[in-house]
Amino acid sequence: MPLNGAHWLSEYTGQTIEFFCIKCERAGAAPADELLAEFGDQSMPVLRYQLAQRFGCTSKPNAQVNEACKLNYANAQHILQEEPRADEAKTIGELAEYNTIFAQCPACKRRKPVSRWEIQRKYGKDLTLGAIGKAMRCKCGKKGVNLYLGTMSR
Repeated sequence: MPLNGAHWLSEYTGQTIEFFCIKCERAGAAPADELLAEFGDQSMPVLRYQLAQRFGCTSKPNAQVNEACKLNYANAQHILQEEPRADEAKTIGELAEYNTIFAQCPACKRRKPVSRWEIQRKYGKDLTLGAIGKAMRCKCGKKGVNLYLGTMSR
């Protein structure tokens, strides 16, 4: 049973983890107990980047789509279920072009769109939505707003 939305390495103790990369055209296998001792208990989606680095892949998790790591686990499509992330943990740079941000005051319920491009220009791409929401102030004087992601209409 997945823990927090993803399978973890500790669920596979005593088994052999087989993996392959369609981009690098390499494959390998390792006992789960050995991987557990080397990397600690991690979710399987996160572990794949460390396995890829083990055989020389330089792709990163947040790389462009055509540069991203293509490592997969053999015979286990259910393992790579990505861990769910709260919108607060996303950075401005991770948002898609069509995403928009709306701020809502918890006190007066006022809701307004926020210019993500202006925030990114002023403060950079690494600022999380949670940090932005805590720093914003509503016209009613309440500090801290709830941010919601939406999509632009065409």
